[in-house]
Amino acid sequence: GLGLLPFPEATALGYAMPLLTVIFAGMFLAEPVRGFRLSMVAIGLVGVLIVLSPRLSMQASSVTIGETLGAILTLTGAAFGALAQIFISRMIQTERTAAVVFWFSVTATVLSLVTLPFGWVVPDLSTLALLVTCGIIGGVAQIMLTSAYRYADASLVAPFDYGSMLMALAIGWFVFGEGASPRMLVGAAVIIAAGVAIISRERQLGISRARRAGTPR
Repeated sequence: GLGLLPFPEATALGYAMPLLTVIFAGMFLAEPVRGFRLSMVAIGLVGVLIVLSPRLSMQASSVTIGETLGAILTLTGAAFGALAQIFISRMIQTERTAAVVFWFSVTATVLSLVTLPFGWVVPDLSTLALLVTCGIIGGVAQIMLTSAYRYADASLVAPFDYGSMLMALAIGWFVFGEGASPRMLVGAAVIIAAGVAIISRERQLGISRARRAGTPR
């Protein structure tokens, strides 16, 4: 998907993952997902559709089949990523963080060999350095994410991913020279607003529960 879509759009589509995580958390982890949270998830999904509607409609002359395929692949990846977060949230109750991250990395490495029939290129030193850097950054991020699920519900951790939308827009502009269209900015604003609303609401509920727990009976 990243190879077929502009970076900001691929990132925006990836934000379907935390939205789906909220839904899957209620389905598979029996976490309480109240009406407010579900309504915010629905609004966030609308924001994702706003960003991606040109890629999915195939009505615009500038839209290519490759871009549409990229949107579909990224959406599929978001769904599998959401399921992975659900599995991690369950495993972290009985397994150590280091063990989860280690086997996650081993599995991802083995599965990456599936791409061998589609062409293998031996990287030069600069490309190899970038790949190693990506691996280190991804490993640190995985450790932090896995640890987060130890201390909070999956449906509460997921919306924090929205904060990287601003970073994606900045990287797309300064690194790749990819500007953000008004449609993308509107969709991004809707997604971020929905995520912030969920976080704010859960914080208020947490404070209320803490107060009730501290009230003597």
